Amino acid sequence: MCFKKYQMGLATMAAVLGMLAQMSGALAAENVSGPDQNLQVQHYAMTIGRDGVKRETTFTERLYRRNDQVWTERVIAGQAGDDHDHGGHSHPDAGSAPMWVRRLADGALDARLVERDQRRSVKVDSQYYGNIGYNGSWGSTFYLSDPQSLKGMRVVGPVKDGVQQYESKRGDLTVRVSWDVKGQYPRKVESADKHGRTRRETLVSVIDAPKVLPWKTLVGYAEIDYSDLLD
Repeated sequence: MCFKKYQMGLATMAAVLGMLAQMSGALAAENVSGPDQNLQVQHYAMTIGRDGVKRETTFTERLYRRNDQVWTERVIAGQAGDDHDHGGHSHPDAGSAPMWVRRLADGALDARLVERDQRRSVKVDSQYYGNIGYNGSWGSTFYLSDPQSLKGMRVVGPVKDGVQQYESKRGDLTVRVSWDVKGQYPRKVESADKHGRTRRETLVSVIDAPKVLPWKTLVGYAEIDYSDLLD
């Protein structure tokens, strides 16, 4: 179903940093905190298949983080609505639906997809995170690159212009992270295999804060559970 396509941005970042997550220890989500940020995240992915066809994907997201909540939203020209109806249920275009994640007082996460056209938020329980391509890690949600994962990487040189470089290799894959020490986010994440058949790059830059934080515009929205949309 279409929800499985949710947030290609998160899926792409997960692919780039997947091996780093394996290298890190247990995530202490309740201890994760950092400065507020308003970020633009540009994703690029390239693969060359066995058929010799080169496939490239690019897209941009905006991310707003404030203490205990993060909003991630795809940038789409025209923002055309394209909801689909399946057996009486209205399903959003999962690739473009914003995701709002809050960290609750007990450390649990409250993850929601937001459908503006339907004026509703869809609460996704942890058992369904895999359906929407979400890894359930507050560290990677808040920081994009989980600081715990960086501890398993090799530090490359001293901090320069506020950025610390990290590198890690596993098999044919090399991952590099340019970490903004003060801002606590990766300015750049790149991975490539030594054969030149796959490459991924994520560029992150600071943008202006919105006049109104997006989750504050949800007053009056209906709240439903993801399970209610399952056929």
